[in-house]
Amino acid sequence: MISKKTNEPNKDKDGKQPGSGEDLSHLTPWQQANLEYKRQKGEDTGWSPTIIEGKTEPDETDDPEPTEETAELGTRPDSGTAESFADRLPKVKYQRNTLLYRRMAIIILLLSIPLAGVIYYVSPLAKLAGVTVTGTQKVSAATVAKEADFTADNDIWPQFIKRNQHLAAVKQAEPRVKSVSVAIKDFNHFVIDVKEYQEVAVLAHNNLYSPILENGVVLTENMKNPTEKMPILENFKDQQLILQVLKAYQGLSQQLQEAVSQIKYAPTAGNQELLQLFMNDGNQVIVNISNLADQMKYYSQVAKDMEKKGIIDMEVGIFSYPYGNEKTVDSTAETTGSSEEEPLAEPQSQQ
Repeated sequence: MISKKTNEPNKDKDGKQPGSGEDLSHLTPWQQANLEYKRQKGEDTGWSPTIIEGKTEPDETDDPEPTEETAELGTRPDSGTAESFADRLPKVKYQRNTLLYRRMAIIILLLSIPLAGVIYYVSPLAKLAGVTVTGTQKVSAATVAKEADFTADNDIWPQFIKRNQHLAAVKQAEPRVKSVSVAIKDFNHFVIDVKEYQEVAVLAHNNLYSPILENGVVLTENMKNPTEKMPILENFKDQQLILQVLKAYQGLSQQLQEAVSQIKYAPTAGNQELLQLFMNDGNQVIVNISNLADQMKYYSQVAKDMEKKGIIDMEVGIFSYPYGNEKTVDSTAETTGSSEEEPLAEPQSQQ
């Protein structure tokens, strides 16, 4: 009988390929023959016996895992166990819910702003509830509120935007008002704050007296007798001249201001700024407007050296003489005669 040749490679009894120490008993005959053929050709097989056994060979080209010394900064060490999808699911839900809540909050905010505006507009808070006036002294609070002409129960914001027009009407109607402002209190209440010009002097005219404000304005108010401790101005007609005299007067010390009872404008042909001051101690002072603050500081010493009450002339230099002296009569007639016949100044009002 003729025996058939097989393509199986020669094997020893242990199933090893002759010339190799590798155990091939676990391979099929075809795999053993293919492996021998590839080795004879010097070619690499497309498969590895170790893969079939369920084993894996380390890839020589793979980089070794970094040790603690070679690990780069910022790399997270391998925990050794992969996180499952079931473990990651709660985190994904939390992130999605957080994003959802954030979007809902933005939408609610955008919708609530116009809604709040509509509610405010139709509510009583959008209407003016009332007006209060503060800071008044001589000016009537009721007059200020009337001239401001703010209307209660009307929309508050249109009136507040046009507040300058309302406040300008107050200043125009009341010359005593120096400044006026308005503020909102308790959401829908106006508070008008007023600051007034102070009265600094009194103008004598036609046996009446009118107050003079610090800005030189003579009020149209009349009083029979001055009640304040303020100097009485006589024979003044020009508001600018009144301002000039008041500025010089305010340059005096408080003691000297209180010592002056009356200031009379007494110009001469050669001197248009001559003043005659009547003092509370009974003396009279003749002085120029421009020199009032500088020369009046010597008044106390000169008056102390006088034996009798009289006139202190500061027009040119400083000298004094008692009443009844012939020189006093001539000097008084010369300096005051031209002004005594002039009519008294009429009060002026601010335009």
